[in-house]
Amino acid sequence: MSQLETAGTPVLPNTELYGRVLEFLHREAELLDTYKFDAWLALFTEDIDYQMPVRTTRFLTDGEGFEDFGLMAENHASLTTRVRRLETEFAWAEVPPSRTRHFISNVIVEQDGDSIEARACFMVTRTRQDLDYQMYTGQRVDRLVPDGDSFKIARRRILADQTVITGTNLSVLF
Repeated sequence: MSQLETAGTPVLPNTELYGRVLEFLHREAELLDTYKFDAWLALFTEDIDYQMPVRTTRFLTDGEGFEDFGLMAENHASLTTRVRRLETEFAWAEVPPSRTRHFISNVIVEQDGDSIEARACFMVTRTRQDLDYQMYTGQRVDRLVPDGDSFKIARRRILADQTVITGTNLSVLF
């Protein structure tokens, strides 16, 4: 689906559902920035499809500008492995842990039955030790499913603005 196509009925910003989705996305960002990775993993369905395709520079008539293969193609087990690795000394790029800040904005919410699509712009900053600073920007497209009074993320597509990720590694979680 093109980024400009709608996935369902637009949910207006002044509605209760929109507020719940926005609060969910902000709390998720806080979990990542405060290293509460187990709580972050609990936000995903067991069959999560978590992708970060490679952006390519193309003419608009040649497609949306992303390759089918990606920088990340994760499921719940591989996300769990990434988190567990961050807890060890083998994640040498994260010893000491990077300081990250996830900014979420321009949230658009659409609903199709029980499924909710949330598209949001992101900016993630990463500071490693005292010298290394990186910034990633782009859009996240999430499919949320109801989970009690909250949601679970069933699909996440991370659409980076950069065609080349200039960071020293991709240990950052989006």
